[in-house]
Amino acid sequence: MSRLRQALQRIFGATPTGALRSRTIDTNFSIIKEGDRVILHGKQPSLSKALKRGEKLQTPRGAVEHDSIIGKRVWDTVQSRKGLNLRVSLPTLEEYVALTPRLVTPIYPQDANLIASLLDIHVNTPAAGEIQPTTEILESGTGHGSLTLHLARAIHAANTTPPPRRVTRPGEKDTEQAGEKPAEQTADPAQEEWDAWRAQRNAVIHTVDVSPKFSALAEKNIRGFRRGIYAGNIDFYVGPVENWIAQQKQQRKKTGLASLTGGNPVTPFLSHVILDMPSSNLRIPHVTPMLKRDGLLVVFMPSITQIGESTALVQEKVIELGSGISGGRTWDVRFATKKSGADPSSWAVPSDAEGATPVEADEQSAASDAISEVSTSEEPPKGGESVLVCRPKVGVRIQGGGFVAVWRRIEDR
Repeated sequence: MSRLRQALQRIFGATPTGALRSRTIDTNFSIIKEGDRVILHGKQPSLSKALKRGEKLQTPRGAVEHDSIIGKRVWDTVQSRKGLNLRVSLPTLEEYVALTPRLVTPIYPQDANLIASLLDIHVNTPAAGEIQPTTEILESGTGHGSLTLHLARAIHAANTTPPPRRVTRPGEKDTEQAGEKPAEQTADPAQEEWDAWRAQRNAVIHTVDVSPKFSALAEKNIRGFRRGIYAGNIDFYVGPVENWIAQQKQQRKKTGLASLTGGNPVTPFLSHVILDMPSSNLRIPHVTPMLKRDGLLVVFMPSITQIGESTALVQEKVIELGSGISGGRTWDVRFATKKSGADPSSWAVPSDAEGATPVEADEQSAASDAISEVSTSEEPPKGGESVLVCRPKVGVRIQGGGFVAVWRRIEDR
């Protein structure tokens, strides 16, 4: 067994993969269980609260007893007190995001899927005794928890199925969410089992939000989806992201994990970072030192001008999100040097026509005389009048609702 695994066992009391437990979350989603949240399909689909025996759900077509739903197969019919039949199913992730309570606008599934795909995540469950580098992804701006769920699903294969989650008793503080160690108390086998499983995870989503209300509701929503199958992949934190970074540095120094990985006192440990928050450009200097080489930094903002505030860094790409067409629209966002007499409407980049179709090349020919009037670079030029160019790439047209900029950390020795 490696030194890292041995250190984890000493620190967290973890046990090797495969020797953890016999109990796991029930992943048979063909039968509806008590505690599930279900969709009742009428004229307007409605999402239930967690099913509990003896309770009922009010719908426009009449009240439905929870007892009549529990034990049904997915897509069976149930009867309301008015004698009307409704079909019942477990929600898809798209339905769940759309129908769960919200305090903030979620990142909708088509956009969350695109952001998750930009990270190009590839994980697998290790063989017994195999040690893999831990994939740690930081999301700053938990919000509704929609993107958090998509990210947790993307890394899910790296971890074994978690044990049933310990339920916080009424009036009991959830110390795990607050990032605190629980006070000394009577041994709780379920909690010990849960802590042991968490200590041997191979992939984790760290999600941070400054709002306790947003974070609490997001965690509740995530635990309520598919019996909380993805909740164990996520660690929640309330506070500024710079505070979380400072806390992680201290914890990793104390546990000795930094020295085991070699190099600096605290080596970069984040595989990827997503910032979805106001003034994201001000947080970039705090998070990038902990981003691994070849790691991606993704910033989501509603306005292209906000993306422009971060152009001092060399962007890999800027994508416009929107409904109607998947894949997004790529934008040019970069500094250019304006020469005298150049018409702003004709600013162009010499490489624009490369790879364009004949039709697209013809559309660009009218601006060919102005190409020599503008020179572009990856950073603001030192001479000449500096202007910020923001425009869609040629040939793709969609309606958008936001923008993501992508950076990659590359360090040449």
